[in-house]
Amino acid sequence: MRVLAAGLLFVAVGCADRSDPGRFYPPEDRARQALEAALTAWRQGAPTGPVPGATNPAVQLADSHRSPTQRLAGFTILGMAPGEGPRVFTVKLTLENPAAEQKVRFVVIGIDPVWVFRHEDYEMMSMWCPPTEGGKAEPKSSVR
Repeated sequence: MRVLAAGLLFVAVGCADRSDPGRFYPPEDRARQALEAALTAWRQGAPTGPVPGATNPAVQLADSHRSPTQRLAGFTILGMAPGEGPRVFTVKLTLENPAAEQKVRFVVIGIDPVWVFRHEDYEMMSMWCPPTEGGKAEPKSSVR
């Protein structure tokens, strides 16, 4: 829950800043490294939140759809979606307790920390800051 709250703060700050959002999109290699670090930490039993270890920049994982009893046995990064926005990767997850395989999308965004969001969590947070008619993000609050 703390990670989700921190993610909402990240989005709120992004909504207030009108300059180029592209600066928050890490290059593909850095985004892939952050995703691999987050998924490796999960496989090793780490909870969502800050990814333990010496990652530079720091990595945060936000995944509210993850069951606390289900363990990640393995993962395969299938590829990155094309586009100029946040980096979106499709990942095959192999889970245990209960056993399952899932294809999941993760969004990677940020500078330091680099955030790794399950796509559904990212979508939920982006509804806090929808684009306006001119294509720019506006906070839903009427306070300015």
